Amino acid sequence: MKMKFCLSCSKELVGRSDKKFCDTECRSTYHNTNRPLHEISIQKINSALRKNRSLLAHFCPSGKSTVKKEVLIKQGYRIDLFTHMYPFKTGAYFFCYEFGYLPIKENGVDKMLIVHQQEYMNNLTYNPWSIKITK
Repeated sequence: MKMKFCLSCSKELVGRSDKKFCDTECRSTYHNTNRPLHEISIQKINSALRKNRSLLAHFCPSGKSTVKKEVLIKQGYRIDLFTHMYPFKTGAYFFCYEFGYLPIKENGVDKMLIVHQQEYMNNLTYNPWSIKITK
């Protein structure tokens, strides 16, 4: 019988003849290192979006709250990543899944008015080409 070795750590394999990895950790490591770069990028962005959503949910336990922008940034919030927008008369809400924020300024301090997405926000149709972006 021909000896087979783990594709990840090169340990000798014992057991089934079609076995390629010695355990699930080696299988995961192998597939993660051989994943295309675009998939790694997608995984990192999705991870950051989930973290953003988690932070918004943490700071908004009951529908609506206001938090200093710097507090969320220190916790690792990435304001450049969001799933969708809801245009509003004074700006736009930026959402990470069902939680979003409206950038506001109170007494010269940058804050985020955090909200849970409401039903009426689901019915929006807007033209992305009509949005004016300023720096």
